[in-house]
Amino acid sequence: MASSTAYLIVGFLVLATGAHAQNCPSNPSGTRCFCYQEIFGYRINCDVNYNGGTSPEVLRNTVAYYQSYGNIDTLYVYGIKQSFFNYVGDDFLAGGQISNVTFQCDHSLSVNSMLAFSVGAFTDSQGRCGLTREINFSKCNLRQFYASAFKNCNRLEKITFMSSQVEGLIDIPTLESLRNLTVFTPIVWAGATQRGLSRLTVVPGSSFPLLNYVDLTGNSLQDESVQFVSQLSNAEEIYLEGNNLATVPNLTDCFNLRQFSITLNSSSSSPILLPKPRSQIRPLHASFYSDSNAVNDVTAFDGMFLQDVVNLKLNMTMFAEEVFLDPLLGSSGLTINLNPSARITCGCSIAWLVRDNPSLLSQVHSGTCADGRPFETYPLEDVSCCSTEPLMALIRRQRKEISELKALLVAN
Repeated sequence: MASSTAYLIVGFLVLATGAHAQNCPSNPSGTRCFCYQEIFGYRINCDVNYNGGTSPEVLRNTVAYYQSYGNIDTLYVYGIKQSFFNYVGDDFLAGGQISNVTFQCDHSLSVNSMLAFSVGAFTDSQGRCGLTREINFSKCNLRQFYASAFKNCNRLEKITFMSSQVEGLIDIPTLESLRNLTVFTPIVWAGATQRGLSRLTVVPGSSFPLLNYVDLTGNSLQDESVQFVSQLSNAEEIYLEGNNLATVPNLTDCFNLRQFSITLNSSSSSPILLPKPRSQIRPLHASFYSDSNAVNDVTAFDGMFLQDVVNLKLNMTMFAEEVFLDPLLGSSGLTINLNPSARITCGCSIAWLVRDNPSLLSQVHSGTCADGRPFETYPLEDVSCCSTEPLMALIRRQRKEISELKALLVAN
């Protein structure tokens, strides 16, 4: 029975792939491409830095040639140099539907070379997009990339700019199947005035209903360029470290979020609004960092907190009762890790924690006062003369909650 099932599966794959099962044809003259036969079609690797260089027009003809024999599942173009491969025109995929497309450039991490794309590079004459799963750009200077090139690419799941110099990612349209957006720029390119992406815009009204992974690490984005993440209700991981940000985007509606990190690069006071409610019970790990010269205080701290870990590695000067008391009391295991290098104003400003709610100290780690003393060993005599109004307000609030609970029980 098992062998019969195996034969059925193999037969189904052959029938389903059709032309995909054909053997690779010989390489067309004048190009250096390597064809590999795989389950869902051909994998074509093309070295365009061959015999003086292969132009995009010649390579498009090569793509059309292979597609006349069977489906191309993967197209990997490498050895790209500006002298012969600098502009990708309309319908580069020759009307094909290709799952995985990669452009790897040899631009020597210098802005003196460049690769540009037509807005029709990935669509055919009927406006049908040929990208069906993912597209990758590696070590390419793309300067301003107009994302209208992805119009109608509603099967596209992943867009990656890896170690590339793309200064602007302009007008991203609705992408119904997009799950991963990555623009990762680890170094500053030679001759560049900034590191990586400084501008990201989304077409008004566009949506990304399945987008669950966003990595914009190591760029030069400002606050307005990352506001779109507030609408990503399906996002699970968002990474915004190493940009030019002053505030934290509102994450209230990111109901599925479980990993988040951001660096604030200028001094500011910002609210931190985390998912509320939550669509899953997995813990949230959120990390907030300050640039070495920035001072960042938190003006509000809200969310539906469970067994979450929030790393407030900010250069804070205040750990205020009106900001942090309710989240600590209302959570079922929230842990806050502070920046041990921060110097927080203590004295009566911290009495609400060390004197009135000492049990919460186990949830607050690495808190350090301006004089270097840690929260957990802060002497009570230093806060003994502070007003007890915060404590009395807490007692009044607890009594009110008990009264409301009793009234609810009587009513039922």
